Amino acid sequence: MISIIICARKQDVSPELRANIGDTIGVEYEIIVIDNSRNDHTIFTAYNKGVELSRFPFLLFMHDDILYHTRDWGKNLIAHFKDPLVGAVGVAGTPYLSFTPGGWWSSGAGHLYLLQSSRQNPEPSMQHYFPEGSTEEEVVVLDGVWFCIRKELFKTIRFDDSTFGGFHFYDVDTTLQVHEAGFKLLCIKDILIHHLSEGVLDENWVRNAYIFHEKWKKKLPVATASYNFKQQCEMEYRALNELMSNRLNTGRYKKKEVYLSGLRQLFGYKKGLLYIKTPVWISRLFLQFLKNLVLSR
Repeated sequence: MISIIICARKQDVSPELRANIGDTIGVEYEIIVIDNSRNDHTIFTAYNKGVELSRFPFLLFMHDDILYHTRDWGKNLIAHFKDPLVGAVGVAGTPYLSFTPGGWWSSGAGHLYLLQSSRQNPEPSMQHYFPEGSTEEEVVVLDGVWFCIRKELFKTIRFDDSTFGGFHFYDVDTTLQVHEAGFKLLCIKDILIHHLSEGVLDENWVRNAYIFHEKWKKKLPVATASYNFKQQCEMEYRALNELMSNRLNTGRYKKKEVYLSGLRQLFGYKKGLLYIKTPVWISRLFLQFLKNLVLSR
């Protein structure tokens, strides 16, 4: 029923993961491991290869450092696809994808349900961002830590290896293709996974953020929920702040360039120019730009 596709950093996934999947999934499955120990693949080419090798109707793409805490989670997953309009399911995503380049979470509107830990903080932390009483939320894109797509949709969508390289934005780009094809995407909380590492927002992430924006800018922003004008502008500015912070944290961009780019982004979101707070935001960014322009001389 479920083809589990994993791009592995080693030649194979761990015996612990194989045993964990077998003990908990509760339905017929196969595990397709794409060996990327020599870094021969991008995540896009690896997952496209996995799609070609798969034989079941539901394709689950997941990181190689996950453990499951829900018994018979495969049955739960398949149940979400009973509605023929549901095209993809995951445990993290957002109902609002901003016009501003950035992550699916950047606007602050996202949903998330998983245990998260890292090498620095091995004790798992529960990440639970769902409306009270809700078990599933419709979203426009899903995070790549764990998401499942109907195989039949790959007749019209694919992991866009001609536009992107590396290991970032494969999830947002592909699941947005599902949304644009007219299917629903669900973020769910009846499957609990433990993710043992955290993503790295490096220069490559920033580069792919801008590539994604260039590809989809005529469609952005995209939303499944209704937001008023104020909410949209606030979410866009929140996303812009995070984008600038991520660029600065890489250490690869000059501050004056980051703030100048931020100004351009504010002016590029033309709808937001009518918002009462926008002049204040523009003034702040312009002062930061001038300050760093002087300091760079």
